[in-house]
Amino acid sequence: MPQKISSAEWEVMNVVWEKQSLTAAEVFEALPKGHGWKQKTVNTFLTRLVDKGVLAADKQEKAYVYTARVAREKSVRIEGDSFLQRVFRGATGDLMLHFCENAELSADEIRELELLLKKKKARK
Repeated sequence: MPQKISSAEWEVMNVVWEKQSLTAAEVFEALPKGHGWKQKTVNTFLTRLVDKGVLAADKQEKAYVYTARVAREKSVRIEGDSFLQRVFRGATGDLMLHFCENAELSADEIRELELLLKKKKARK
């Protein structure tokens, strides 16, 4: 199971998940502007992510090419479960109520939530 990744590491991973296979320089260039990081900082994040087992680093010609070893969906699930336990003490209903009450939801998102809840209710 992959280790927890920091907020900054999530930024780097989002680039890798989107682009799939990049060098450190390509990751740096693809990051949102304004983060204030230097290339060396990004290299450190990449090394940490490799050490955590989230990224693979393959030497190709003169540079390492980084690819995700863990799917974004799995990382989101792990982070979500951790958040649920840490903040809501595992109370899924409380989490859902909090976000439904406080989030701006589009009509489509509301319909999707209603469908999910109807399916959930039908299974009980």
